[in-house]
Amino acid sequence: MFETIFTSPQTQFVLVRVLFIFMVTIAVAKVASSIVIKKSGGRLHFLIIRKLVLVMIYIVGTVFALDQIPDFDNVFATILTGSGIAALGVSLAAQQSLSNIISGVAISASKPFEVGDRIRLVNGNITGNVEDITLRHTVVRTFMNSRIIIPNSAMNTDMIENSNIVEERASNFLDVTITYDSDMEKAMEIMAEVVGSHPNYVDTRGPDDMAEPLVPIYVRGLSIYGAELRAFVWTASISNNFVTCSEVRHKLKIALDSAGIKFATGFVAPPQGG
Repeated sequence: MFETIFTSPQTQFVLVRVLFIFMVTIAVAKVASSIVIKKSGGRLHFLIIRKLVLVMIYIVGTVFALDQIPDFDNVFATILTGSGIAALGVSLAAQQSLSNIISGVAISASKPFEVGDRIRLVNGNITGNVEDITLRHTVVRTFMNSRIIIPNSAMNTDMIENSNIVEERASNFLDVTITYDSDMEKAMEIMAEVVGSHPNYVDTRGPDDMAEPLVPIYVRGLSIYGAELRAFVWTASISNNFVTCSEVRHKLKIALDSAGIKFATGFVAPPQGG
């Protein structure tokens, strides 16, 4: 049977047809991919559509190419009949792959995140930015600039915290504990001034709230050490929130020291005398 395939007078012609079909398949795949990329804008569902289209094009091209080989149907049937264990292994592998593909399509339809979003997998305890998604897996880039390859089936079942799904503005706590003998009103004024004057701070007040302070300062607690003050540091996105908070803390420390306001350290001095 193999001699019929490889020693036939038409072998060269068959090889040329097979090569031509593969070349056409590759060309069509590139054209289709470029069209989808132009329309996608990096959006998640277009990436999945692109992968599905490419898979279908290559499958169709491969089937057409193999169909040019004489008696290929008989050879293929013989291989499958004589390799039951291999067929079972392929079936199990295909089942897992199919699960990832279906999960990828489900993610594309529900769109819990987009490429570029900062997400956190709650159960997996993975945080980073979505860099790419394929039919099999999602690529998440961590803050250490490493890539975590996560099967789509795992992405589809985990709880996802998305910092960008509704709006990109982000907030973080800025907590300061001052001693009770410090001027609390002055400390609150300094906190509001330092936070509100940072160039990255975003005013979250609406048109009806302009009479409210730009940066509200809250007394979140009165501990045994001192008065606990809190401000919310709002920035345009999560990407610059950490740096903004760091710079605000630095300036706030200098400002409070200059005003003679002392930080509570948690150390309680023992009473003097007998």
